[in-house]
Amino acid sequence: MINNHWNNLHKKYSDKDWKNKPSLFAETVCEYLPSKGKILELGAGLGQDSLFFAMQGYGVTSTDLSIDYLKNISNTKNIEVSQVDLSNELPFKKESYDVVYAHLSLHYFDAQTTKRIFKDIYSVLKSNGVLAFFTNSIDDPEYGTGVLIEPDYFKTSGTQKRYFNVETATKFAHHFKPLLVDNNGETYKDRQKGVHNLIRFIGVKI
Repeated sequence: MINNHWNNLHKKYSDKDWKNKPSLFAETVCEYLPSKGKILELGAGLGQDSLFFAMQGYGVTSTDLSIDYLKNISNTKNIEVSQVDLSNELPFKKESYDVVYAHLSLHYFDAQTTKRIFKDIYSVLKSNGVLAFFTNSIDDPEYGTGVLIEPDYFKTSGTQKRYFNVETATKFAHHFKPLLVDNNGETYKDRQKGVHNLIRFIGVKI
């Protein structure tokens, strides 16, 4: 059921003119990355950001719950594709990545699971590793729609969504020293709707 939801969503986005572009957040993140190293992308979707990072010379593990569309980049130099369900513990060794990157993939879980995800991210990052994540915002027009499950977390059509603000993003990522945290994020998709206030967080493991 969930796989069908994500497959349908990926299929919808695969027709967009921005499908071959790196996200705006990925381009921002590059300013904060080490000059080389290994990147774990959580929830890679169509894989355009994984491809972007690989082209910059990083070794990328590109993951998603549904990897049908990631197969298109699976033979690309510097990219390894892996199916990962974020509702379960991350299946990677401790301190094995220099960067963990998540674009619109960490906001689908209850608070307990979200806390566990951030704990797992901390574990798989090397010392001074970089965490970069991008999420929905409480300022999103869709905030408050659906059935409230817990604060800022709603059941919607096909899935559940959590909405962050700067304070909650920083709280969930409290084991990281923020380098950038604000609500000025945007996507190509949301630009068309006039939404320019998604949450951006980039921090270093402490």
